[in-house]
Amino acid sequence: MSKAVAYILLATATIIFFKFISPLKHEEEKGSLSRRFGYKILERAPIFDPIVTKIEREVEQIKQQQKMNFDNNNNKVVVPDTGLESTTSINEVAETYQFLTSGGKLNTTLRLMILFPLLDRETKDGFIVSNELESWITQRALERLDYSTQTELESKDKDGDSSLSFREYLPHLSEEDIEKNETTHGEAGWWMKKFESADSDHNGLLNFTELRDFLHPEDSKNPEMLKWMVTDRFKRMDNHEMDGKLSFNEFEENVYSTYETYMDFETYGVDVPKVTDKFAELDVNKDQFITPEELLPILPYIYPGELAFAKYYTYYLMNEADDNEDKKLTLEEMINHEFIFYNTVHADGHAESDDDHDEL
Repeated sequence: MSKAVAYILLATATIIFFKFISPLKHEEEKGSLSRRFGYKILERAPIFDPIVTKIEREVEQIKQQQKMNFDNNNNKVVVPDTGLESTTSINEVAETYQFLTSGGKLNTTLRLMILFPLLDRETKDGFIVSNELESWITQRALERLDYSTQTELESKDKDGDSSLSFREYLPHLSEEDIEKNETTHGEAGWWMKKFESADSDHNGLLNFTELRDFLHPEDSKNPEMLKWMVTDRFKRMDNHEMDGKLSFNEFEENVYSTYETYMDFETYGVDVPKVTDKFAELDVNKDQFITPEELLPILPYIYPGELAFAKYYTYYLMNEADDNEDKKLTLEEMINHEFIFYNTVHADGHAESDDDHDEL
């Protein structure tokens, strides 16, 4: 079988797969979990199964290749090799096919049977505990972060040095824009400050890790990047004095409700501090204001990134699939709840309302 034929078959099978995966039985969230918050978790959660990620990426590659084969008048044109065939082999395509049923659907039961021993790593006791599940999902989140960063790097790295200068990343900015150094959101000065915060070695270039911090500051471990992000958010919350600090009222209005939502989800509602107590705890110097540095300890709760949502997705899956509530999952429980592991978009077409607030 030629590679071209293999790709066509893959695309066809994948379309069938996504068309038929949604009829899996829809299950309601249990216990005290908010239905709306359950949707929010699924919308932001990493893809549980790497094979689904593989299919989605290969189909996207095929779509991009098809777009490049036609001009604006929809006339077929000859285009240079994009490298698609060099990144995907027939063996890899065949590996995907063995998990599809004769009807073109992903065999999720088989996939869970294969993945279960990979998740059951710590004690190999036939159970998946929260730490094991979180480790697996966090790895999926890291892979997604790395993939998006690599894609951006490859698309903008014009000189092939595996790093990006400010000019490479934002070539549309003129010298006049840069000289003006406007620091309002989206202006040249704003971008420059963000770039400088991500450039931890101060060499004027962003390597892979620095670029990932730049693109996903909420998942960064760079203190300067985190401080930049929180300071930037403060500008939108600092309603009156514009002094770079939050008063109690500003904290209560703009921060606490989001923090409370995620904290309630994480602790099942048993350990959520009152707004006055949390403000007092964060106000380390007791000056009745919260600075960006003082807000950093609760950053994953008020502006969660990929890694924070990996943790929340773990809580969600454990809550939904743990039928006997023993805080661990058996293979049978996971198979009984295939829907939540293999469908990140609910069947009723939920759309977030304006009061769905998960960021500053």
